[in-house]
Amino acid sequence: MIAASRNMWVSLFLFSAGAVTLPVNAAQISTLSTGECQLMTKTGVISATAPVPCQRLRKVTFNYRDFAGKAHTNGQLVVMDAVAPYVGKIFDELYQQGFPIHKAVPIEMYDGDDTRSMAANNTSAFNYRPVAGSNSLSLHAYGAAIDINPLQNPFVTFGSNGNVKFSPVQGTRYANRAQYRFGKPDSRGMAETVIAIFARHGFQYWGGFWDSPIDYQHFQLTKDMALTMSKMTPAQATLFFQRYVAWYDSCSKMYPTAYSHYKFNDYVEYLKHQLSVKSLHTAYSANPQRVMDAIKLQPVRSAICVKR
Repeated sequence: MIAASRNMWVSLFLFSAGAVTLPVNAAQISTLSTGECQLMTKTGVISATAPVPCQRLRKVTFNYRDFAGKAHTNGQLVVMDAVAPYVGKIFDELYQQGFPIHKAVPIEMYDGDDTRSMAANNTSAFNYRPVAGSNSLSLHAYGAAIDINPLQNPFVTFGSNGNVKFSPVQGTRYANRAQYRFGKPDSRGMAETVIAIFARHGFQYWGGFWDSPIDYQHFQLTKDMALTMSKMTPAQATLFFQRYVAWYDSCSKMYPTAYSHYKFNDYVEYLKHQLSVKSLHTAYSANPQRVMDAIKLQPVRSAICVKR
């Protein structure tokens, strides 16, 4: 990799912003107490069959501003251990740029009921549950997905007869996704304005990119990545995610136009290419050391950054 790219890797954890109203590391990361894990179990948010146990989860406590501009110090999300510091950085940046959040409390406050949480316009993360309308586990079950401002960013499904359903129902007010409209107040709290912030810190996949359903509130990792990290040790998952974020940082600076058009290959695709495998989590299960050896090496082929 060229010297400039090597410098990008070295500078991975440097934070840059404009006007700052909070310390860079304002968000706090903590393990979950026995009592918190018990409450999550009691409310059905986690169980013994969950792919990520409570010991691998972390609570991120952060500052946020509500839609009236009032500052709060008690925003909380529960996510997988390896991604927690980056989630903290996401919400530090959201606060610093004045992006409003209605509220953010762990979903056990709603007994694990995603419908109730959305109706309350609650920003949330971990929840051991399937994808809506299916038996497949959601990325929320791995602590690898975040839903932000569900009212302003509704979950939209389309029936075979052309009917459209918004969840929550009040989200119909945000069917028009333009931030600025003639004769209308500016729309605030919409996910389109913060895609780049989430992507820079590892959450590169937005549900607003989907055709059906469209999940405007939803940011996630890939399923292959979440499965791989759930099988790894915490130290291995942490290194993996560091490399993942650094890959995006380097590639997006080398190919800014392609990345601004979302035409990128992520670090998982790079590793699969290097290892000549179709599934990273399957490769890890078969030979953990081979995968970790590949992760420990710095990337050498920058051309695979861009999706052709």
